[in-house]
Parts: sequence; structure tokens; C-alpha cells
Amino acid sequence: MKVLSGSSQNALAQSLAQQLSLPLAKVEISHFPNGEKRIWIDDTLKGENVILVQSFSNPPDEHIMEFLLIADALERMGVRHINAVIPWFGYSLQDKEFRPGEPIAAKVVANLISHAYIKRAFLLDLHNTSTPGFFSIPVHHLTASELFAEHARQNLDLSNVVVASPDFGGLKRAKVFAEKLGVELVKIDKYRDLQTFEITNMGVQGNVAGKDVIICDDIINTGSTVVNAAEVLKQQGAKSVHFFATHGPLVTSAFEKLNHPAVDSVVVTNSIPQPTDLGKVKVLDVSPLFAEELNSWLRPG
Repeated sequence: MKVLSGSSQNALAQSLAQQLSLPLAKVEISHFPNGEKRIWIDDTLKGENVILVQSFSNPPDEHIMEFLLIADALERMGVRHINAVIPWFGYSLQDKEFRPGEPIAAKVVANLISHAYIKRAFLLDLHNTSTPGFFSIPVHHLTASELFAEHARQNLDLSNVVVASPDFGGLKRAKVFAEKLGVELVKIDKYRDLQTFEITNMGVQGNVAGKDVIICDDIINTGSTVVNAAEVLKQQGAKSVHFFATHGPLVTSAFEKLNHPAVDSVVVTNSIPQPTDLGKVKVLDVSPLFAEELNSWLRPG
């Protein structure tokens, strides 16, 4: 068995290979003069099981196409099974028709993956827990909640902590996290314009005065929700505000926004590679989560 990676997750693939005590196969990725991707797997993999690691991060279309080309090359080489590790499943936020005439992009991508010689997929903290139903292959849906819980235990006084959900959609996730830490849950009401995607109003249900508040979510995109929620919580008397999110695309000017004085810390994972200079942002490694799941499935007993 060997591990190989597309261009989006070389560091995570290396870490995963080390934890599984597996060799890392060599994949050469380049471009033809006309801009098309050129893939060459410089290894002998016939008859082997392989673990293909790739996040569908920015640019998602390029990384998805790269993944499909690698899968096709592996099939032609005669591998037995491809186990796909996709820490960030790009297009997962487009899991329904928000307006008539829109595609369900998450289902489109799931169909592509399901028909690319993939035996099973290992995904992390999907925006919608129903998304695995879009696949026609087995899906292992992992969560980073225990990583975040351990980080909270080591860095905060849980006797003074409350957990908040940034919106109604994340309420179940926040409730589970609050129960894991054994702390109270408060609610943040967020209203977003589905045409402009701008947040128009926020309010807090529950007492946060003097409390260290952890806002639990699956993703940070622009950082606007982080800043707006932190400002509202500080206005309500919160002692500190910490934002925990599994995925951090951190687009546009997100890093600048996260340096806002109302935000005390931000914790994300390396499901999407992050730059080294992060300011207030702490990055947790998810490779142990995937290693544990892969070990229990691929090496039973």
C-alpha cells in the first residue's frame, strides 16, 4: 500500500504516510503548453491498494480535474483499490438549489468522484451531513471536534467557557461540541441576504457576560461572520471570543479581518493548506484523524 497526493495537499500526504508507515509514491504534475494538466505517476503500483490525498481547494476546478486524472492513471496502472482522502470537499457549500436555475454542485462533484475508480472516500466535517448521500460509493465522514475539544481543554478554563453557534444551521454541531466539553450553549441569530450573501443582523440568545466564548462552525470564508459575531458578543460583555472552524479557505482579506481586536483567537485545521504567517490563527493537523480511520478500516485487527 502507498500514499500519493495531488498538488493541493503534499504536506498532509507526507504526514499521513509517516503516521501510517507507508511509502509516498511519486506523482509528477505539470502542464502542456496549451494549459492542460499532465500527470505522470513514476512508481510501480500494480495490484496495490493506494491512498489518494487531495483537497478540492482553490482553484477547485483545477484540483478536481487533477484528482480525476490521477485516478484514471492509477486505474490504467492496475491498482486494486483507490481510497480517496479529501479533507476539504470543494463545492460542498452548494448542496441545494438556493434559487431556481442553480445546480446542486456538491452532487455533481460527488458523481464525478463516484465514477472514477474510487473504492471509498474519507471526508471531513461536511457542511451538510446529508452530502454523503450524493455519493454512490461508501463515504467515511470524519469530524475534527475532538481535536478542537482537546485544544480548548489545554488553552481555556472550561469552568468559564460557553459555546455558541454562529447561525441556526450550525446549532446541532455547536450543541454536540458544548456537550463534549460539558459547558453551556448560547445562540447567535444571524440573518444573511441570499442575493448578496451579506450579513444584515446579529443577536445573542443567552448570557455571555464575563465568559470565554467559543464559536463553533465548519468553515471560515471571508471572516465577516467571525468579526461580526465577536463584536456582538463583546458588546454583550464576553470576556474573550475564540472561533473554531474545521475548514479555512480564508478568501479575499480574511486574514486582515481576523486581526480585529474583538477576535481573540481563531483555530482551523490543515484541511486546506495555510500560509506560515497566520497572526491569530492556529492550525491543527488532521492527518492523525485520517490515519486512525484508515488504519481501522484497511488494517483491521
